[in-house]
Amino acid sequence: MSLSLRKRTVHFYEIHLRSYTKAAIESPSCAPFADLLKCFTGLAAGSKLPQTIRKSQQLHTVLADWGYDKTSNCYQLLISKANAALSDVALRDLGTAKVRKAGKTKAEGIEISAHALVRPNADGKTAAMLLTMQAGVAAKDIEILLRRLSKEAARNRRNRALFYFDDPSGAKNSEGKPLQYQVNYGFTAFAHQGQTLADALHTGEFEGMELIAQERSRFDTGGNLQVVERSLSVQAAIPKAVTGAGLRDAVRYFKSRPDGAEYTKLRLHYKTVAGKKTSATLDINNLDAAFTLRDHIEFDTDVESQQEALSPVILAGMRPLLQSVPS
Repeated sequence: MSLSLRKRTVHFYEIHLRSYTKAAIESPSCAPFADLLKCFTGLAAGSKLPQTIRKSQQLHTVLADWGYDKTSNCYQLLISKANAALSDVALRDLGTAKVRKAGKTKAEGIEISAHALVRPNADGKTAAMLLTMQAGVAAKDIEILLRRLSKEAARNRRNRALFYFDDPSGAKNSEGKPLQYQVNYGFTAFAHQGQTLADALHTGEFEGMELIAQERSRFDTGGNLQVVERSLSVQAAIPKAVTGAGLRDAVRYFKSRPDGAEYTKLRLHYKTVAGKKTSATLDINNLDAAFTLRDHIEFDTDVESQQEALSPVILAGMRPLLQSVPS
């Protein structure tokens, strides 16, 4: 597994916070997500990094760095995963063509790092998360990390206000103080389905699209090569003038024509609000459906796949993407 020195793919998620308790309370109270993240930042700052998140016989995932960006109100995490199941790296001298191995031992794993941005949303119960891919780090690793930090925070009395709430019955103890119950927290990350055709073209800019039709026909005389798909490429004379509503109307009109009825999918190419090129494939009969957000960032300088500390270059590429996700 390796990463490009000048490019990263970023996937968008939404983390949902929930509280639960052993007390007989139907809807337990919940601290604001932002307050919990602020607390976790203090724990990370006061701990010796890296800290283990998950460990098995051949995999070791660690929190390598943690920071906060006040301007974008987001928490920055560096998660690294070492995989001993990957073979040693072979390096060839491009001038002499000689090959050497890096020399990985059986006790070592090939390590690759992922960057994550976590921004609490205004509702207090969710947070937007951006995660660089292809490092073997998954959203599940972030869930496990947040749960572990939550349990660690609960053991410190200074964080009592985040974990203890007054009983809704109004009952009081022998000292006349409100009875309280304790909550624990769970975190679940979902792929962000908040992007729609209208959103993409409102915040970004149309670049082109293909209408795709499924087809079965012979390509060669022997019949071994088969045509399975046919596409129609569409461009705009004035890309900025293309809106989601206008595009839907144009596609519906085209579908009503005899030569348009066979097309079933639309592949949209557009620039995001950050100016990055991306694409999405939609069911042509359901152009209002939401699709998973993802984007690509490119760098002007080389960035290694393994990092010991948060990379300012990667973070600078990721932060503008937060504008694509409502807070």
